[in-house]
Amino acid sequence: MNKTNCSALIAAIVAAVLMGVLGFFVRETQCSAQGCSFARFIIGLVLIIPLVCRRNTQSAARLPFSLPAVFSGAGISLCILFYFLAITQISVGIAALLLYTGPVFAAVGESLLRRSLPPRRDMLLMPAAAAGIVLVTVCAGEPAANQVHEPIGYAYGLLSGVCYAAYILLNRQIPGHISLAVRTFWQFAAGSLVLLVPLLCTEDPYAGLSAGWPYLLCIGVLQGFAVLLLVAYAVRRLTAIEFGTISYLEPAVAVALGWMVYGESISPGQWCGFALVLGASALQSLLPAKQ
Repeated sequence: MNKTNCSALIAAIVAAVLMGVLGFFVRETQCSAQGCSFARFIIGLVLIIPLVCRRNTQSAARLPFSLPAVFSGAGISLCILFYFLAITQISVGIAALLLYTGPVFAAVGESLLRRSLPPRRDMLLMPAAAAGIVLVTVCAGEPAANQVHEPIGYAYGLLSGVCYAAYILLNRQIPGHISLAVRTFWQFAAGSLVLLVPLLCTEDPYAGLSAGWPYLLCIGVLQGFAVLLLVAYAVRRLTAIEFGTISYLEPAVAVALGWMVYGESISPGQWCGFALVLGASALQSLLPAKQ
């Protein structure tokens, strides 16, 4: 494995772990899902502007523009919104697992666009990871005392996965001459504008802000600014299947978090699912890809 792929692998792993603990901050902030998702993007936008200005002498209006960057920003913003809405209805772990149907959709979409079969390694590992997700979902224990499993929550989770797949595929279409900072700037800007609409449509968009602002700040800095940079870096250097399999570390972290913090039980079947997910992630980085 060369240095570029190694750094992309590390970026994907760190991003997955950070996203895995995102459910904790969303639960603790006491703000609406719309408010949390908007804060994640607007804080990221504020943080990326100095980085863009330091590396570019142009004004924002003259920065290199990419339509795929804008659309990918819209896609990931809707992905986060649906994910946060799912967390309010179902357990953290199941919401994260449904979100990560996205890389499966992206991998299938990438193969269809290229009109070719993926490497044999990936054809084995991706179904193994998907089987692990099925086990964790089907064998889920009872929800925490203050949570219920509403059907709408599963719908939100699947929608987040669809939007995530669109983000992965669109992000790979961004021209190579556009720097990581610039493409991330356009993604934050587009995402903030998209999320402003549902935020303004809520009855009280500022509910919980006074008590939950420290968690919102963590969401914006860690799961917003840092994660989007790491993901944008990784998805351009790894295939959709490689990135997707590694990213399954996130739901494993999320389910473990739900067990330790919120008392969401873990059945033997779920532990088997974790083993499949983590094993597929490890083998993805260790085995060579052969056609």
